[in-house]
Amino acid sequence: MAKPIWKQLLGFTLVIATLAGTAQATPGGTITPLISAGAPPDSPAARVDPNTAASPFSGVVSINIRYDGLSYICSGALVGKRQVVSAGHCVDTDGNGSVIDLNKPGNDVRVIFNASSTPGDPGRAAITASKVQMNPNYAGFGNCPAGVPGFCVNDDLSVITLSQDAPAAARIYKIAGQQLEANTRIIMAGYGTSGDGINGYTIGPDFRVKRTGQNVVDFFDQDDEQDFNGPREVWYADFDGNGHDTFCEFGLACSRVLANGEEANIGGGDSGGPSFIESYGELMLIATNTFGGTPDGINKGAFGSYFGGIVLHSYLDYLRQATGGAATVVPEPASIAVFGLGLLALAGARRRKQQRSA
Repeated sequence: MAKPIWKQLLGFTLVIATLAGTAQATPGGTITPLISAGAPPDSPAARVDPNTAASPFSGVVSINIRYDGLSYICSGALVGKRQVVSAGHCVDTDGNGSVIDLNKPGNDVRVIFNASSTPGDPGRAAITASKVQMNPNYAGFGNCPAGVPGFCVNDDLSVITLSQDAPAAARIYKIAGQQLEANTRIIMAGYGTSGDGINGYTIGPDFRVKRTGQNVVDFFDQDDEQDFNGPREVWYADFDGNGHDTFCEFGLACSRVLANGEEANIGGGDSGGPSFIESYGELMLIATNTFGGTPDGINKGAFGSYFGGIVLHSYLDYLRQATGGAATVVPEPASIAVFGLGLLALAGARRRKQQRSA
């Protein structure tokens, strides 16, 4: 069996970047309630998106999940007029992969848009979900497939279907069809707990306050259903700064440290939020953000922390099916280039045929 990365993180406190207000036991610690900023003068306030239709993040939503008298927050990304991609654990009511029952009194999932900062504007709509789906291989955070020992964070995806169309001002994101590679710069957004690299988490999540930041992917875990062989399913990155490059120090991977105003971390409430790449002049969804941890288990969210999420390339078929074909998957640039050359070659053959016939 291939060795998953989590087994190499010995001595680390693993915490899930989960719904604000919860506290479940995990190996070595508890869940903590982000896009966290770098060191001062960078600050959480400097990372706040303006919530306008012109913002490239106008289709990044907050999600309010309510059941059993409790209320939680997650993040997500709009990929169709009525389809939002988020995390499986956001809509799991028992930690074992039981998707929320929308027919049960008191249960609902509301998707909150922030494509405007003006109260009463349609771009600030809160739309109730008519359907919630969870990836069929997701069995609860940390739960591995039968016969696979250990702690698994794979398959943590959900698709939320809205009861009406999203606001016209909200951006609909395409999904990148290419594989996520190590050393790729990603752009993250979400509504979770924030803070900075020196002090860690200091500010709670907010359904109307969206923050953005960047990081660089370090490495991956593969398919847990294939004994951690096969396709990449989970990505990892660390929150570098103030002399820290955590994964490099542990001999796992050494990647670029971004500028102080760019490098960011994630945390509670950011679960299900998007990681984008820039392609063809726009943001394209390539991964989601679902968990985080810290080596010492104390200064959570500060420099030296690590985090990660789900690589969407391994789940493209699921996303097509769960969105009813509403999600647009854009082929990787190389495939488009080859396809274009094929068309040119076909056009050339037709011209030659016409010339011979003349």
